[in-house]
Amino acid sequence: MRYLIIYDITDDNLRTKVSETLRDYGLSHIQYSAFIGSLTRNKLNSLITDLNRLIGDSHENIQIFPLCELCFRGKRIIGKPKTYDIRKADEKPSIAYF
Repeated sequence: MRYLIIYDITDDNLRTKVSETLRDYGLSHIQYSAFIGSLTRNKLNSLITDLNRLIGDSHENIQIFPLCELCFRGKRIIGKPKTYDIRKADEKPSIAYF
């Protein structure tokens, strides 16, 4: 199943750790606070466990939306799509068009 993961995290270090974790699971960084990709049920459960461990009792927010194939094929992109490669919290995003 394909998933869209978005987050609202104010702590720079935590945001970087979440971003790296999502990338480690093979998800694509499609916007500054958004990733997309396919995960098996076991990988999704493992990811949720890892993300819960990272954010702990903080007031940060991560949301995971399942996207069926029909819904994904119906997506519309307005403007030039970007991918982000953020290595450190204090660096500006590196933008690559795809």
